Amino acid sequence: MFQQTPDHRLWLAKQRQAELIHEADQFHLARLARAHGDEPADHPWILLFRTIREGLRRPFASAQRALSTIEAPCSDPCPDSAPS
Repeated sequence: MFQQTPDHRLWLAKQRQAELIHEADQFHLARLARAHGDEPADHPWILLFRTIREGLRRPFASAQRALSTIEAPCSDPCPDSAPS
C-alpha cells in the first residue's frame, strides 16, 4: 500500500493551489475580455460588497487575534486536583 509522506502531500497541495490560481486568472481575463470599455467588469453591488468586505477584514482579524489569545477552560482534570 502506498503511504503518502508529508512532503508529498505538501507538494500535491501546492500543485492544486497553482492550478486553482491559474484557473482563476484565466476566468478573470475572460471576464475582462467580455466587458466593454465603458462598462465595469463587475456589477456595482459586487463592487460595494467587495469594498465592505475589505473594510471589515482588518477589524475582524483583530477581533479574531484577541479571541484566540483567550485560553479556553481545560476540560481535563487538573493534575493538582486529582485524588492522591
